[in-house]
Amino acid sequence: MSCELSPQGRAFSTVLTAFISSIINGLTSGYLVAFITGWISWFAVLRILGGALVSLYQAFSPRYTQVSTTDAEIIALEQQGLVSDTAAGGAAPVEPAPSGNTKAFSAKSRRKIDITVLGWVGWVYTAIYSPIIQILWLAANWSVASGQLKLVRGLGVSVAALGLTMDTKRRYAERLGGVAGAIFKLINGGSAFGMGAICLALLVKGALDLNLKWYFILIYCVCCVIWAAGSFNFIPVEDGGIKGAGIILDVLMGAFAGIFLAAPAFILWRDLKFAADHSNTSQSGSATLNEYLSCESVAVWKKITAVLP
Repeated sequence: MSCELSPQGRAFSTVLTAFISSIINGLTSGYLVAFITGWISWFAVLRILGGALVSLYQAFSPRYTQVSTTDAEIIALEQQGLVSDTAAGGAAPVEPAPSGNTKAFSAKSRRKIDITVLGWVGWVYTAIYSPIIQILWLAANWSVASGQLKLVRGLGVSVAALGLTMDTKRRYAERLGGVAGAIFKLINGGSAFGMGAICLALLVKGALDLNLKWYFILIYCVCCVIWAAGSFNFIPVEDGGIKGAGIILDVLMGAFAGIFLAAPAFILWRDLKFAADHSNTSQSGSATLNEYLSCESVAVWKKITAVLP
């Protein structure tokens, strides 16, 4: 039995990456983030890289230093529309919004600054789990995955990374305080930038492997610039989440957006499976996913990358 994973087997985890990441976005960040991510992800690499740099700047810049949360100051800030109503109960740190033009999702009615269990779950998934699993996937598939698979994997990575550039979660770092807070900020911004770099590397390598025409690459780059500029104006990089509509609706929106985001990987997976089922020629890898997972000679970390999103 061959212990080299087939092309369609390599595409399986990529199908899950976009779909599961979209559901996690909806569950932990709300339906609006899931919906917006569904649009931005197609041309997201500049948004992710730029948002990561802005996030790091905001995390350590004195301009964004947290303000005091005495009752009198909270009332004054609320009158100016600079904090959300949830801060009045003292449940979370409060900070003034950066000066400048009012953005669409900086509105008091849509921003929230509370610290929740789901917020922590989303952060662990996007800032810790996702970078690790994507690095492992690159190590296992960089030289063997097809150009098409690298492109759709880049899309999946962007779905997971975008949330880090919409809510910096600096309030979480302030709650931790001290060294732990500084480490949190570095992980948050560093993970966003690292995921953006992985996405860029996958897109570039995929385009080179496919020998795409220069005008396709140019059109994509122009779209990335437009998408980044529009998204920064529509949903800027800030400390504060966007209120959801309830867990059920948030998850449903994440699943709905995930269907479209996972569609390219799913189509590729089905095409590869069809080609394998109707081909009389041998492939470089012929093991099904189940056969690959049962191979004792395959390292555990490679098996993990084959099934986990």
